[in-house]
Amino acid sequence: MRVLNQMAQLILEDPFITAKQLARQLGYAEEKSVYYWVDKTMFHGLNGFKRAVLSGQYRVSSSPARDQRSRYGRVPVVAGFRSNGDPILSGETLPITGASGAQWLWRYPGPVSGPFLPLDSLILGPWGEEDQDVHWCLGYQPLFEKPLIRLVCRQDSSRWLLDPTSMQVDHESQPRYIILQLIRAL
Repeated sequence: MRVLNQMAQLILEDPFITAKQLARQLGYAEEKSVYYWVDKTMFHGLNGFKRAVLSGQYRVSSSPARDQRSRYGRVPVVAGFRSNGDPILSGETLPITGASGAQWLWRYPGPVSGPFLPLDSLILGPWGEEDQDVHWCLGYQPLFEKPLIRLVCRQDSSRWLLDPTSMQVDHESQPRYIILQLIRAL
């Protein structure tokens, strides 16, 4: 079952994965090993197993679908934010690549804020004090419905959040999410 769960996790991360890619990811020399494990299920063939995984008929029983620090996977889309700053998920997920630590995707509604334009997709991760290389974040203020894009400036152990439009220090916001990547639809 462990191998089938690993296969299911890989399928959840990339629904278009081939038997050859599955074999390589699982450490097998040939793809016939993948078919051996699929034949142990009640689903017919690899495509039947994929459909079962993606539709929820086959549930992964041991661990989440992807590692939080992976370099490839699907992330949930944020529809908005609660008054306390927690994300409200839309139920939609999108595949992303190259953003280590990515946990959410938010379509920024605007206005223009520094290099960020309305409808830009922002790949977000949770804020951590150990994130020394972060340059952009979403700051949270209890008075606002949505987080505000802020530029993170550091000097020694001090940190400031700047409004990227006015370049004024924002003393009210607290960093809540790291902006890991900007995806702009052209």
